[in-house]
Amino acid sequence: MVDGEPRNGVICYISRKLKDSEAKYGATQTECLCLVWALEKLHYYLEGEAFELYTEFTALKASINMKTTNRHMLNWQIEIHEYRGNMTII
Repeated sequence: MVDGEPRNGVICYISRKLKDSEAKYGATQTECLCLVWALEKLHYYLEGEAFELYTEFTALKASINMKTTNRHMLNWQIEIHEYRGNMTII
C-alpha cells in the first residue's frame, strides 16, 4: 500500500498435493485442512489483520462453528479462530 489506500488483491497462489492419509478425508475435512494449511502458509500476511475469505463450500462455515468430538476438526477450529478473518459464502 504505497498510497495508504486498502485494496483487494491476490497475495499469492499456493497449492500442495494431499498426503495419502489426507486423501481419505471427507469433503468437509479436506476443505478445513486446506484452510488451515493456507492460514499457516500466509501467517506472516494475515496475523493481526482483518481479511475476507470467499468460499463456495457452505459446509465449511458450519463445520467451523459446530461442536465436534473429532480431534482434527477441533484442533483446526482452534487454529482458524485465532485469525480475524470473515468467511463469506459465494
